[in-house]
Amino acid sequence: MTRHLLRVLAAIGAAVVWGGASGWLGAPFWIVVLGGLAAAALCFWLERDVLLTAETRARRDFPLILAAASAFLAVVGVGLVSLSYLAGEWLHLAK
Repeated sequence: MTRHLLRVLAAIGAAVVWGGASGWLGAPFWIVVLGGLAAAALCFWLERDVLLTAETRARRDFPLILAAASAFLAVVGVGLVSLSYLAGEWLHLAK
């Protein structure tokens, strides 16, 4: 369970750092969105052993589970990066 938690926190940390750095540097927003999708892909890759177990793959709705997990991680990844981008811009402007 601890490894699982550390992997999730690593992906969340990567999203927050990417968004904050993008906001601080004033990067275009499309770079921020790409970073959010990359963070979602990183989280999906780190959690592949949980998402792709034999028990899960045997279910009839496995493609739906995979699609829902991908969409959820993409929304969360882009959302975290966007909020961090906003915080980075505020910190840069307050300087």
